[in-house]
Amino acid sequence: MKLIILRGLPGCGKSTIVEELSKKLGCDVVYGDSFKRDFMNNNINFKNEDIYNYAHRKILEELENYFNERKEILIIEELFENKNFVEKLKQFCDKNKIEIKWFFIKRDLEKLLEVEDKRDRKIKNKLEDFKELEKCLDNLNNEGEIKIDNNGVIENSVNFILNKI
Repeated sequence: MKLIILRGLPGCGKSTIVEELSKKLGCDVVYGDSFKRDFMNNNINFKNEDIYNYAHRKILEELENYFNERKEILIIEELFENKNFVEKLKQFCDKNKIEIKWFFIKRDLEKLLEVEDKRDRKIKNKLEDFKELEKCLDNLNNEGEIKIDNNGVIENSVNFILNKI
């Protein structure tokens, strides 16, 4: 099994890229945000940490399910800013001989803010939020991770990833 991971800040184009990759590769995608939304819709009082812990647990469960079903390729799209979560994921993949291809999607802060402004969210990320998240993401080093500048045409990023996997 091959695991393709796209990580990056909100609004960098992860979801759009994985939708195209999924079509071209004929594989499934696990979206971290879908678990976060589920958690928020089903819980009243919670902290951000609760949301992320739930999403991380569900992502690992999904990975295990896909591995048990003997799927060839799975794509996971998420921030991947939490070192403990990333280590658990790597350990599972090492133990089960799953190859991981890491891609770090980058986009200029101005474009991230522009995308965020157009989103229909109750709470929107501000410049300070993006800078703080960016620090967390930059502190995580994944062996062989490829950084992709996604300030241009999405299709170029998709084709670049296809060539690297």
